[in-house]
Amino acid sequence: MNCYILIGGRSTRMGSSKTALFLDRIVAAARPVFDDVIAVQRPGGEAASIRTIFEDPHDGAAPVFGVVRALRDATDRAFVLAVDYPLITSEVLRYLATRGGAPEWQGLPQPLCAVWEVALLPRIEERIARGALDLQGIVGKTIIPEAELRARFGGEPLMNVNTPEELERAEREHG
Repeated sequence: MNCYILIGGRSTRMGSSKTALFLDRIVAAARPVFDDVIAVQRPGGEAASIRTIFEDPHDGAAPVFGVVRALRDATDRAFVLAVDYPLITSEVLRYLATRGGAPEWQGLPQPLCAVWEVALLPRIEERIARGALDLQGIVGKTIIPEAELRARFGGEPLMNVNTPEELERAEREHG
């Protein structure tokens, strides 16, 4: 299974590129776990330092387009990972890839740190055609409970970092 890292966000709340800040550490965590690690970029965006595939041109800005591009590239299953999980580790990724589905964190499913089945592609494309661009509820049936992950792994490996303040807190509290 390949890991597809979504790097097409605009990083407006962060104020600087999350790809520049986090991609190298996320790739380092993903490489030992997956067959290949591939960046997924929005149309017209810059290629990353790893193999980069680009979303088809589209209106709107939503990660669902990156998920679609990843699933079109994958053969059976794909691990989709947003670039804004800088505390993720190889151990956590290995566990999530083996379990399948999406983890729950902070009380919410995390579809951008999850195993996706290529078979979901027609359903996702149908939702996009209807204007439904959210990812909640379509990643699959398996939700890995937060309590299970917290019991197994220390720290905040699924902390989603979107602002300089969150980054400072993550680095201060979780190294």
